[in-house]
Amino acid sequence: MKYLFILHRYLGVVVGLIMLMWCLSGFVMMYQSFPDTTQDEVYAGRDAINLADCCALDRIGGADGEAAPGFEIRMRAGVPVLSMGRGGAAGMYDLTSGQAVSDLSQAEVRGEMQSFIAGNNLQGEITSLEPIVVDQWSVYMWKRAAPLWKAELNDRADTYLYVSGASGEVVQDANGMERFLSWFGAIPHWLYPQLIRQNQPLWYQTVIWLTVVGIFLTVTGLLVGILRLRKRKGRWSPYKKPFWLWHHLGGTIAGLLVLTWAVSGLLTMQPWGLLESEPTTSRSDLTGEMTWGETRRLIAGASDMLPEDVVSIRSAPFAGQAGLKAVRRSGEVMRLTERGVVSLTPESVEAVLVARGLPVSDVATLTSEDAYYYGHKTAARFPVLRVQLEDGDRSRAYIDPASGELVRFVTATGKRYRWLENGFHNFDWPVIQERPIWDVLTIILMLAVTLVCGTGAWLSISRVRRDLRMMFRKPKRRRAQQAAE
Repeated sequence: MKYLFILHRYLGVVVGLIMLMWCLSGFVMMYQSFPDTTQDEVYAGRDAINLADCCALDRIGGADGEAAPGFEIRMRAGVPVLSMGRGGAAGMYDLTSGQAVSDLSQAEVRGEMQSFIAGNNLQGEITSLEPIVVDQWSVYMWKRAAPLWKAELNDRADTYLYVSGASGEVVQDANGMERFLSWFGAIPHWLYPQLIRQNQPLWYQTVIWLTVVGIFLTVTGLLVGILRLRKRKGRWSPYKKPFWLWHHLGGTIAGLLVLTWAVSGLLTMQPWGLLESEPTTSRSDLTGEMTWGETRRLIAGASDMLPEDVVSIRSAPFAGQAGLKAVRRSGEVMRLTERGVVSLTPESVEAVLVARGLPVSDVATLTSEDAYYYGHKTAARFPVLRVQLEDGDRSRAYIDPASGELVRFVTATGKRYRWLENGFHNFDWPVIQERPIWDVLTIILMLAVTLVCGTGAWLSISRVRRDLRMMFRKPKRRRAQQAAE
């Protein structure tokens, strides 16, 4: 019992402060996360695809019967390019020549930024443009975006833009308010200081083990609180001083909530393969693949079907049937096949999936959210086709009928994370996730948790300071007694 108290007290000095930081930053995270560029912003900032002088497809890819990897076609520095894989110029080809592309020049980078500025109505001019390796606002993607360019705008929002010199994509935009709030929200909450976050393995292990220690601190606190919980003279707590009383009773009552948030926060990091399992059905079972022959035929015929403002063409096979997803600057999508522009229906989806041997039990059109397809801070897109599979995981697939893209696929692992991570950590429960109900309830619960962590950190620091003073006083007293003798 004594040592349990001591362990809890001394852990609370450092770890308690960290947990208090997580609580306080969580309030900011409810409304402002780390700066990020949305897909809609990316599309709005692109030039329309021009396939007039295209395409040297015979120089790209393998034989007609070989499987083609996932790819995207878009404009890069005024030229249509086909990119395979994520990041870097490797696997990116000039469609007019069939040659692999090289990194962009400074002038070409500036041009890509100007397109983004104009497309997103940013009011400002580029005042500086320089290559960088990494900084605070590029810590999570600097390696895959290398070589990286940073520009500063003289707009009222004080915007920073980051462009990959390989892909030509704007990979990050961060205005002054987003950067300011991040220092009180995402950076302390996710432990995102540049020194830590730019080193992925270091950051990953730091977050995991600090959270583990925080869970241990919470468990010891619950045990201490329960052990000290006895009714004496009408009081359930032996403490009379306000901070001690609040921490004891508050920690005992809200300690389980603190533990829940700590454990679910740990699960967001997916440590040690917890909760993961081999899916009964994979995404590739649903989508299939396209051959290079199908790819070449579809791209060759795409120019006659494309509206003028298409900014992205992606491979989008479905159930082994070849197709392309075309995206307009507005975000509107369409599906291009050898039969022209088509849309999927519940009947056509069920037919091709059953023919593919998948255990389909139901295909429905959703126009509102369900337990596994929903938006929280951003709205979910509708309509969407929901496919219920009678496999071992009772998997669910959500398909965009306009593009044929598999937008979400939920296996047994995904279901576990949905409830244990999103449910308990973000409070994304079907009953309360509607706003402002979610806001009010979450703020109340977070205030309770903050009270527990704040009083605990204060008491730990105060008690440790007193312990240290007593430790140093004892030798002085001994020396004084010896001198008197």
